[in-house]
Amino acid sequence: MSFRGLLAALALLCCGWPASAGEVVAVLSSAGGAYAETLSAFQAEYGLPVPVFDASDKAPRLPADTGTVVAFGGKAAALKYPPGVSLVYTIAPGAFIRPQRKGGRIVKIAMLPEFRLVLSRLKAIQPGLERLTAFWTSPGFADYVESFVETGAAAGIRVTPVMVKRQEDLPAMLRGGLKDMQAFWLPPDPLLISPETLLIFREFSWNNGIPMYASTKGLAREGATASVGISFAESGAAAARAVKALDSGGAAPAVIFPTRTELTLNATAAKKCGVTYTEELLREADHLFQ
Repeated sequence: MSFRGLLAALALLCCGWPASAGEVVAVLSSAGGAYAETLSAFQAEYGLPVPVFDASDKAPRLPADTGTVVAFGGKAAALKYPPGVSLVYTIAPGAFIRPQRKGGRIVKIAMLPEFRLVLSRLKAIQPGLERLTAFWTSPGFADYVESFVETGAAAGIRVTPVMVKRQEDLPAMLRGGLKDMQAFWLPPDPLLISPETLLIFREFSWNNGIPMYASTKGLAREGATASVGISFAESGAAAARAVKALDSGGAAPAVIFPTRTELTLNATAAKKCGVTYTEELLREADHLFQ
């Protein structure tokens, strides 16, 4: 079934479902692609049909009894929702919604695992890793920088966060840190990652034999030595679990870091950087690009 067909079927289901105070609705930044995959996983985990709205053209008009909005993507997350409505948002790595209204809760489903899990995987890939540079751009990631450093210290890795303010500064920043860099890591930062910067990062990594680690399968496919991230399916399931907690009156943290990680390896990148994957690591990998 096409995604638009899925929307139509859900709409029919929802028309026959008894409405109640605090109804849960889903708002998608656009139809199809990653949003469709994440929505499907959300529906499977939540277990009940919810009305689905496409915000690609304009902000949707939500039912008057809406209690919780599940937003898929940054555009949907950034919309203004009525006071008192709770917001759970996912696959929006660059969005950091601050509470500005009374009543409803705001819960972000992070697109990366807890950093200790990331470092644990990186140590398994590169056992001698002691110095890791973490690049970032989006202001919201500043909240995580201090925890990156602290978590790295606990794992025996000196993590050096580096903010990239302008794309044109990136080549010089990479060259400047060459002598003190055993590997570098890229978060799911939409202001940092572009086709141009990805090419710069990949060429630097491959030409200098310095592993590039990332947080999405797509970046591993494009040349990162490995990625440790969260799948779209897990993002949807985590959002459903957060909504269930809100439905039951339970507590949900402001940011949820899913614990089920997705490991992707790139054999070509590993060879360029002198990294050898163990048999155990290859068995554990969810995806392997040659």
